[in-house]
Amino acid sequence: MGRGPSKKNDILSSKTPIDKKDFNLKSFKNTENLTQIKDKDLNWFNLSDAFYEITKLPGIPKGYFTIVRGFPNTGKSTIKLELIKSCQENGVLPVIIETENNFSWEHAKLIGVEFEDIYGDVVDEETGELINKVIDHDGFFLYFDSDTLYRKYGHIDHSNGKELTKPSRDVACIEDVAYCINDLLKKQMDGELPYELCFIWDSVGTLSSYKSLLSKVGNNMFDAGAYSSAFSSIVNDKIPSSRKETRQYTNTFFCVNKIWKNSMVYGAAVVENKGGNTLGYAARLVIHLGGVETPGVSKLKATKGGKNYYYGVETKIRVEKNHVNNLTYEGTICSVPHGLVNPSKLEQYKKEHMKYLLEQLETTDESDINFSQETE
Repeated sequence: MGRGPSKKNDILSSKTPIDKKDFNLKSFKNTENLTQIKDKDLNWFNLSDAFYEITKLPGIPKGYFTIVRGFPNTGKSTIKLELIKSCQENGVLPVIIETENNFSWEHAKLIGVEFEDIYGDVVDEETGELINKVIDHDGFFLYFDSDTLYRKYGHIDHSNGKELTKPSRDVACIEDVAYCINDLLKKQMDGELPYELCFIWDSVGTLSSYKSLLSKVGNNMFDAGAYSSAFSSIVNDKIPSSRKETRQYTNTFFCVNKIWKNSMVYGAAVVENKGGNTLGYAARLVIHLGGVETPGVSKLKATKGGKNYYYGVETKIRVEKNHVNNLTYEGTICSVPHGLVNPSKLEQYKKEHMKYLLEQLETTDESDINFSQETE
C-alpha cells in the first residue's frame, strides 16, 4: 500500500534550518540580484541668478519630475523658457510640448533660446498675393503642439491600445502626451535618438482625456484617471530610474500645471491642480508662483507721453515641495522679457535694457519715462 501525501508539518520538520552564524546576507543578495545601483550625482539645469538668490536652488534638477504652478501671468513661462535655454547650453535635447498653443518665439529669443526662423511663401488672405514670412522654426529642440500631437497620434485608440484606420476624435488628448514621451524614450533606448531628453510640457490641464472626448462631454473624473494611468510609469519609473549609474542617459520631466481655486471647502479657499493631484503627488519638486486666492502679482509698467508698456510682473515664489534637497525658501521675483530678475536688481535691469524699453514705447528719448507698479 502506497504512502499517502506528506503532511505540512512533516515537510517543515524535514528542512534543516540554516544557522544565522553560517548565513551570509550579502551573498544572498548577490545571488538574488538584489544589490542596489547607485544614483548619479545630483546635477541641475541652471536658471537665472535671481532664481538661486530667492529660492536657494540652482534651477531645475536633472533626472527628476518637477512642476511649476500658479495663476496665469505669474512668470511660469519665463521659467520654462530659461529651462529650454539651459538644456540647449548643456547639450540636452529639450522636447517642448505646447498644448496651451501660445508659445512665444519672440520671448524665447529674448531669453536666449537658440533657433532659426524658416521663411516661406504664403497667400495673403486679404490681397490674395504671395508674401514671404516666417512659417516655422528650427533648432536644437523637438516641438509638439496640439496639432502635431494629433497628427502623429490621433489614430490611436487609447482605450484598447491599438491603431485605428480612421481617428475616433478630431483633437489631441491627455494620453497623446504620455504616448509621445514613451515613444521618444523608446527611440532613445533603441539608439535612434542619441541625446539626453528633457520633456517640457506647458501645460497640464489644457487637454481632455480620450474617454472624455469620446463621451462628447468633459468629465473631470475621466481626465484625472487618464493622468494617473497614462503617466504613472513615466513619473514613478522611467524618469527617476534614468538617474541610475548604469543608465546611459539621464532624462527629465518638467510641467507647467494650471490651477483653480476651490471655494467649496470649509474655511479659506484652497488652490487645486487642474487634472487632479496624481502628478502633484509624484513630483519631487513643486514651485508655486503668485498668491493662493489671487494671482498676487504687481505689473511692472513704463509710461512715456501717455503710452503705457507693461514689461513684466513682480510675483511671489515659493518652493512648495522639495524631495530633491529639502530646501523650501520663498520670496518675490520679477519676470521680465529677458528672464528672471531679483527685485533688488530691477533698476539695473532697466538700465541695461533701456534701448529695448524705448523701442516698446516707440521713442528714443529716455527723459520723462515713469516706471511704476500696479498691484492686481
